[in-house]
Amino acid sequence: MSFTLRGPLPFMKTLDDALAICNRAEDNFYVDAFMIEAWLGEVVLKAVAEYAEKKSARDRQMQMGQAAQSFQNLFGHATDSELPHVLASLLRFLEYDDAQAEILRRASLGVSTEHDCSGDYIGPKAPNPACNSTEALLLVRPSIQRWCEWLDAVVHSDTHLRWHASPTQFDPDAEKRELAALGVNQRFFAGLSDFSKQWWQWHFGEAAARFKGSPKWPNVGQAMAATQNRIWNYPEADAAVISLWPLLKRHNWTYRDLLAVIHKTLPTPHRYPLQNERELATYCQNVLGLHKTPGTHGRSHPGGCPPGCDVALRLCRRPSECS
Repeated sequence: MSFTLRGPLPFMKTLDDALAICNRAEDNFYVDAFMIEAWLGEVVLKAVAEYAEKKSARDRQMQMGQAAQSFQNLFGHATDSELPHVLASLLRFLEYDDAQAEILRRASLGVSTEHDCSGDYIGPKAPNPACNSTEALLLVRPSIQRWCEWLDAVVHSDTHLRWHASPTQFDPDAEKRELAALGVNQRFFAGLSDFSKQWWQWHFGEAAARFKGSPKWPNVGQAMAATQNRIWNYPEADAAVISLWPLLKRHNWTYRDLLAVIHKTLPTPHRYPLQNERELATYCQNVLGLHKTPGTHGRSHPGGCPPGCDVALRLCRRPSECS
């Protein structure tokens, strides 16, 4: 997907703010943008909660359709004929210079790469949904669904990194997590975008009033001063597994398939936890919170190039070895 950045989105605290902007601009997009922001925020919060509230990584349920479920909660009322409008708003949202838009842009890379490799989903090789042809309309819902799966992977990757780099943001108490996030952003305030600064200032003022006199309020200052992190032994392996998980799900890869693809994408892959499929399976479940859907064992593909391998290699910027 190609686009030109439009600049930052208007600051919208409430739906009324979004409606007011729509009226001034004579453009209904901003209500959709407000809902997209709410959707992305919910997906991030759910991922953080999995890490923060479940002490054992094995109990976490990562990349289990959270983005799709949150999307359904907000946009589930849209009919098949209305979904192209939602898709158009999602694509326009990508064009803004915004931290949440950046998350969605990164997720769109997986969908667009799959389209480039196989012609699946919406893209230049597919009918344009704006034409309202039956063939095009039938592609919209699965394209959004697939985008959600890649979004789960992007959010999981970011959450896993933050879990190691900023432990103070993962208190089991959701309110303390909120305050810690304010403190961390305060520490890096000078480097925030104008939009993020505006958002922080509003959120800080609202939280200060809400937590006035609360013993939880000092979490802001504690997080601002905190510098500790968690030891991260295998960042490259973690990033590879988390980012390729949508392909494992779609093509029903075995752990042997996943291992074969990772061996093609990492420069030095034959180390723990990538020495054999049993080791990898245990690591996925016990460290990354990734679990294959029950009943989807599949069969390993000979030659080490399962379906979707070409997508993985392109995403990892490695030369394709798959026919």
